[in-house]
Amino acid sequence: MNGSEGGGFRRSLGLRQVLAIAVAAISPTTSVFLVYNTALFQAGTGVFWAFLIGACIALSMAFCYAELGSAYPGAGGAYRIVERVLGEPFGFIAVFLFLVLGVVITASILVSAASYLHSLVPALPVNWTAVAMMAIVTWLSLERIGATSAVATAMLALELAVILAFTGLAFAHAEHPLAYLGRLSFPIQVDHAPQTVTWQALLSAVVPALFAFNGYDWPLYFAEETVETRRVLPRAMLLAAIISVVVEVLAVMAATLAVPHAFFTAIPASYLPLVAIAQSAAGPVGATVLLVGVIIAMFDTGLTGNLAYARIYLDAARDARWPGPVNRFFASMNRRGVPKWGFVLLGVGNALLCYFTSLNDLITFTGVIIVTIYLLVAVSAVVHRLRRTSPQEPFRMPLWPLPPLIALCGVALSLVEQAPGDLVRTAVLVAIALVYALAYLERRRDLRSGRESSMMEDNN
Repeated sequence: MNGSEGGGFRRSLGLRQVLAIAVAAISPTTSVFLVYNTALFQAGTGVFWAFLIGACIALSMAFCYAELGSAYPGAGGAYRIVERVLGEPFGFIAVFLFLVLGVVITASILVSAASYLHSLVPALPVNWTAVAMMAIVTWLSLERIGATSAVATAMLALELAVILAFTGLAFAHAEHPLAYLGRLSFPIQVDHAPQTVTWQALLSAVVPALFAFNGYDWPLYFAEETVETRRVLPRAMLLAAIISVVVEVLAVMAATLAVPHAFFTAIPASYLPLVAIAQSAAGPVGATVLLVGVIIAMFDTGLTGNLAYARIYLDAARDARWPGPVNRFFASMNRRGVPKWGFVLLGVGNALLCYFTSLNDLITFTGVIIVTIYLLVAVSAVVHRLRRTSPQEPFRMPLWPLPPLIALCGVALSLVEQAPGDLVRTAVLVAIALVYALAYLERRRDLRSGRESSMMEDNN
């Protein structure tokens, strides 16, 4: 399994490196500071329970990914899995959703980073700062500054220190008792009356929570660069999922208990509760240090995500899932061995969204796309086990069939409570992908089969 293979990629990554990639992709610091504000406004103190529900779904999905990834490793990751198990049309739905996700998710991360930077330096406009960050991410990606470089490793160590420091400070400066988490009310009071959180509001916050845990599958996209792939990938994904669940749930618990009493009055939607918590717990200087660490962590996450999405596009292009010119576009590698035009597309697409779209819109839409991909993977886990489609199964999930059933139920319940606009947009994307797969890919396969049959007849 060693050596150079996989379209220019070289197998050089072990468990430690791919685990670091996964934790950097999840980025507990980025995740909590990115989605906590949105989830708090959606579910109030129920944000803690939304993260617990999301943690159960995320761990269940990690088991699904681990079993499927050990059976079907490849740079296409979830796309490759869904295609092998459910067939080409569903596989193309997955890769098309990843195509859109790649030009949305990094934008959401960098807009959030720019928002926190703006809180430190108000002179810096949020959208233009996010665009500049995306330009730097694209340049670093093209220069092959990878997720396992010394710089990325240092940023990962820094961000873990930041989230652990924030959690400790928030617990030490808690303004509410532990029982506060069970009240299920909004911190904001309207007309001096507490607003109770409904189950619908709580479930609506599960999707941002799943967004926060997302990334434990990232080792799959580096499968062609990993030694002992079928053994290393499952371990890395499960360890990354466990780390993210423990760190993020504790951080969310601490933050919710430390929400300042000033938050009980009506406030603008642009208010950043975590900034207020950091300032209250660590003082102006300490809060500034923490927020600088948060911004660095978000930048690192954007870089790591960029590297993986370009690999998905490359894998789909090598399988000729697009018309010829598009396949050549995504498969083109520069002299450093990176898929250059895939990175350019990601750079331009994310830069446009950084400038034109709001953070909350990006987070909710991204969450719905991620959960739709989860739905495809969970169904694949069930079908794979029932069919036993792969003779090689180095990892088999425990407690079968509980993990995929938990994932399917959790995903379905959380999806129905999302904004209709996000659901409609995602449904349109799925419909476009399905029509393309049935019209173009099926027709191309029929033509290829016809040519092969003709060649066989000519030979006879």
